[in-house]
Amino acid sequence: MQRMLRLQARLEELAKTANYDANKLAQLCGISTRQLQRHFRRRFQDSPQNWLDDRKMSLAKSLLLSGDSVKQVAIDLGFKHSSHFCRQFKCRNKMTPSEFTLSQIVECRSGITNGANV
Repeated sequence: MQRMLRLQARLEELAKTANYDANKLAQLCGISTRQLQRHFRRRFQDSPQNWLDDRKMSLAKSLLLSGDSVKQVAIDLGFKHSSHFCRQFKCRNKMTPSEFTLSQIVECRSGITNGANV
C-alpha cells in the first residue's frame, strides 16, 4: 500500500513536468507510450491520458478556488486558449469554471449560515 502511494505521488509530480501529456510522461519514465498504457490499465484501470486529464482538472479546481481567474488557470495549465480550457472543464464537470467557482462560494456560505443556526 505504501509503495502504491509513493508511486502515485511520483506519477503526479511527473504529470506536472510532462505538462499532462501521456507521450511526454512515457518519455520521462523511460518507457514507450504503449508500455505506459499497459501499466495504467493494470494499475489504475484507466488510460494514461484520461488519468492525466483528471489530474489537470483537479488542479484547475484548486486554482479556481484559490482565487485565480479562468484565464490565468488556462494559461497555467498550458491551454492555448481559455475557451478550450472552459470546454474541457465543462465536459468533465458538467459546469463551466465560473459556475463551479460560484457553486462552491454558495455552498460555503450555506455551510456557514447553517453552522451559525446550530
